[in-house]
Amino acid sequence: MGLWHPLVNMYQKGTLGKDLDPALSKPEGFCEEDMPCLKGCFPFRLGTSSYILAAPILPNIRFLGHYLDEVELVLFQSQEEQNLPTKGEIREMAWLARDLDLKYNVHLPTDVFLADPDSKVRAASVDTLLRFHERTQPLVPTVYVLHLETRSRKGEKIRDPEAWRDKINSSLEELWKGGMQPAMVAVENLDYPPSQLSELVRKNNMWYCVDVGHLVRYNIQVEKELDHCMDRCAMIHLHGVSGEVDHQSLDFLPSPLWENLWKRLWDFKGGLSIEVFSLRDLASSLQRVHGWLESRGLAAKGNWYEP
Repeated sequence: MGLWHPLVNMYQKGTLGKDLDPALSKPEGFCEEDMPCLKGCFPFRLGTSSYILAAPILPNIRFLGHYLDEVELVLFQSQEEQNLPTKGEIREMAWLARDLDLKYNVHLPTDVFLADPDSKVRAASVDTLLRFHERTQPLVPTVYVLHLETRSRKGEKIRDPEAWRDKINSSLEELWKGGMQPAMVAVENLDYPPSQLSELVRKNNMWYCVDVGHLVRYNIQVEKELDHCMDRCAMIHLHGVSGEVDHQSLDFLPSPLWENLWKRLWDFKGGLSIEVFSLRDLASSLQRVHGWLESRGLAAKGNWYEP
């Protein structure tokens, strides 16, 4: 199961770094006051995806860097070379990070199949991941987020868990041989609980990327999974779910889950990405975060929120 968003198609060669005016991509009636600045407000790094404005990635970074600590570089599709930033674009991203006091995490391509029955498919998937890893290394990402598909490239469910695990381990070994550092990789749960990956994650000295929205979407017990995984969690993906549609505004998260999650986050030192794909959803999500802080009597002092 690979995640995809239509804005991926906008990131095409010759437009990825084009200097567009972000104001042209804002929803009608949007005001700066609609989106509170929460940069530097928490013990963890607060971020969002690089697909917020209906614009290429560089205008997104320039815009988001004023509001948040980190941008999740969403490099979902690898089938065409234009989806990989050029070296020049990487240099500009690095410059923007310094100028805006911004960090990046990299969401590696999702159209890879490390457990595919076909060894050629697995080898091609490893090569793809290593190519994206090598290109983005100059950005010094905080973490690389990796999907471990339970389906083949043909879309068939892999039903033998031992065969799946063996092929995944073999592919991971090739990634490590290729220069990827396991301690820089966080494995994201898809339609399965992250605890299902426990042996794999800990054996390889990797981390969890706990996608809370996926847990809600697939009716997996959130608190149980957080209890199991938070000690090795480097990244949290947070988004709302409306019906069967995820990656919606945080307004869709139920209040009991919201309260429980924030109690855990005050001791969290990793990254939290509000994984939505529109300015409207991001603005309303940040408003909910800001409203929660204000409702608890937390006041802004400089750039930090303190009781």
